[in-house]
Order: sequence, then structure tokens, then C-alpha cells
Amino acid sequence: MKDNNFLFDASALYKLLTVYRDYTDKIDYNYIYILDLTFYEIGNAIWKDYYVFKRITNFTETSEVIYEILKELNVIDNLFLSFIKIIKIAIEKNLTYYDASYVYASKNFGLILVSEDQDLIEKGNAISVKEFIEKYLKNNN
Repeated sequence: MKDNNFLFDASALYKLLTVYRDYTDKIDYNYIYILDLTFYEIGNAIWKDYYVFKRITNFTETSEVIYEILKELNVIDNLFLSFIKIIKIAIEKNLTYYDASYVYASKNFGLILVSEDQDLIEKGNAISVKEFIEKYLKNNN
């Protein structure tokens, strides 16, 4: 993992922190990046899992555990300065602007994009959380 840096989108990060939480202690968070909007997306996912899907029974405990990890991550912000470049990627790859911002950031900062979004895996050269675990965690510990 130490030779690579990763950009997690919200879908991948939330899946890592919930479904694959047994691996969270094997990650060196110095190598993990997120976009600034990821905080909002993770918050919405917690809310939805609590209120809509009833998968979370103690949202306070869940939120605190996730917050402690979020504090450790590197945050990329001010992507609005690259508005034109991102919209070009969105048009060229037929992605939403939101998804294109992840593609742009991963290329611009030399990061491996990790996502559960099929469009980003197919069009943005992203890897899934499962692939991240298989390639970068299981083989290097």
C-alpha cells in the first residue's frame, strides 16, 4: 500500500467503513484521500441507513467510529478552480459532473480511484473496494 495513494469516493469509503470494517485497522490512512464533499455523502449514508433502511441501531456510536477515521484522511478541496477541466471530462466520458470530479482529482493528484459506482469503474478507471482489499491489503500484510 505504501507505494500507492488512493482516492475513495463516498460509496467506496462507506462500504469500507461498514461492510469491510474488519479491514479498517490494516489501512495506513496517510495514503487515503477524499474530496471535501465526501463528508456530506457519508453523513447522508449514515442518516439513510438509520432512518430509511434501519441497518443502524445506534447512530451515535456509528457516527463516532466513522468520524474518528474521517479525521485521519487527506482532504482535497477547491476543485471548483478546475471547473472547466472537470466539465470536459464529464462530457467526454459521459459522466455526471460529480463523478468527473473524482476522475479529475485522481488523475491530477496521481491517485488510484476506489469506487463502488459502476460508471466510475468502467469509465473512470476506478477499482472496487473488494479489489482494493485483495490487491493492496491482503497481499501486503
